[in-house]
Amino acid sequence: MLSCRIGFTGLLVTLASGVLGAQVVLTPTHYDVGFEVDYDAEVLRGTARIVLRNPSAAPVREASLLLYRLFRVRAVRDDRGKNLAFSQTVVAFEDFAQQQVNQLLVTLPEPLAPGAQAAIEVRYDGHLLGSAETGMRYIQDRIDTAFTILRDDSRAYPEPGFPSEKVNRSVATPEFSYSARITVPKGLIVANGGRLEGIDTAGKAVTFRYSSLQPSWRMDFAIAKYTELSSGPVRVFYLPGDGPGAAGVVQAAGEALDRFTRWFGARRDPTPLTFIEIPDGWGSQADVTTIIQSAAAFKDSRSHGEVYHEISHLWNVESAERPSPRWEEGLASFLEDLVTQDVTGKPVVEARADKLVEWLRGQLPTHEVWRTVPLTDYGRAGLTDLSYSVGNMYFALLYRLAGQEGFNTIIGGFAAEFGAPGGSTKDFADLVLKTAKMDLSQFNNDWLFTTAWADRVAQYATVSELEAYYRRRQGGRE
Repeated sequence: MLSCRIGFTGLLVTLASGVLGAQVVLTPTHYDVGFEVDYDAEVLRGTARIVLRNPSAAPVREASLLLYRLFRVRAVRDDRGKNLAFSQTVVAFEDFAQQQVNQLLVTLPEPLAPGAQAAIEVRYDGHLLGSAETGMRYIQDRIDTAFTILRDDSRAYPEPGFPSEKVNRSVATPEFSYSARITVPKGLIVANGGRLEGIDTAGKAVTFRYSSLQPSWRMDFAIAKYTELSSGPVRVFYLPGDGPGAAGVVQAAGEALDRFTRWFGARRDPTPLTFIEIPDGWGSQADVTTIIQSAAAFKDSRSHGEVYHEISHLWNVESAERPSPRWEEGLASFLEDLVTQDVTGKPVVEARADKLVEWLRGQLPTHEVWRTVPLTDYGRAGLTDLSYSVGNMYFALLYRLAGQEGFNTIIGGFAAEFGAPGGSTKDFADLVLKTAKMDLSQFNNDWLFTTAWADRVAQYATVSELEAYYRRRQGGRE
């Protein structure tokens, strides 16, 4: 049989027919997870039942899942309780040697027919000690009574995948529902953005039961001595001593939601929003119902831009490009400044844009690759960190060129038209050309589809000078 390997959101699968075939992605559609956190032994014991669907036209037989490198799988069963054959090996990513995972290969009980679903249950346990060796220093995840987080970033639960960054980024982001049971010692609180179904106490242990509000690409469970605060559609779990800051985050979230709704239209999904405070340095993240937010935003109102940044992602459109160039991070970075300026009345946007022009000018001589890869190809080239800066400049200029009303129409229109099916960079650029009252074809070409932006930044020292250049170059549809 030939193995066809897929990653992160898809499974390694083998064509049951035994003939040469294309790669097939089995899609996770639901998780039932159970976690027991043993703080004395510093061990996580987990059970994960995963429902998998075969979206291809061929039957498949073998599945690959990735777990944290120090976890060991004890058993794999089907829905009838029958033990399934499996193997597990700690392997390094073929294109990211610092990153190691435990790769689990499972032989399915029978070939999974096209369009069919099957469930497997994985039982595992082990230590969780972060991934600092990979350079992703924010993955400090560990079993600690002060703070523990179980999340996708550290592979605290088994995820379909293959040890290849390139392959993992080439497939569509999954959306799955979940139910979860997390058992911890009394006195600790499990924070999650789902629906709290109940809390069960047995001796010195307490089990929190959650279910997802909406399908999403991740699930996060943070454990600490949390306190909960709610106001309207916003709920906040905050760490000890950060009550005043939590009230500020609730206010900041409301300010951002109000502005983005007025500017871009209502969210596609008005589900209540949960903020979960995490220590600084652990990395903020957002999905459709939950924002895990670094403590800085709770301790200093000057960091509320982080809240605005994460909330703006609720208006994102799923990228149709694989892997995604992630220019939505540039948009979020610009919107973070725009909301800050609108809330505080301070002239933030232009000053930030000018500093960004200066930074790009200074960095270009030592980053020649920036002159060879356009923004739309950042995903394929592994340059998505640059999306934050080049993307930010694109949207800062678009705002000035299209005007506030035109900008809002473009961003809101893209979310409305492509929010369900997903959209590409070209889809967005076409909408800009159709909506703006001036010819922005060269502007789009310079910043999205070529690297001519580098020449422009080398020529002009401020965002005002760049704006003036494109106004001179446009075809005059005003």
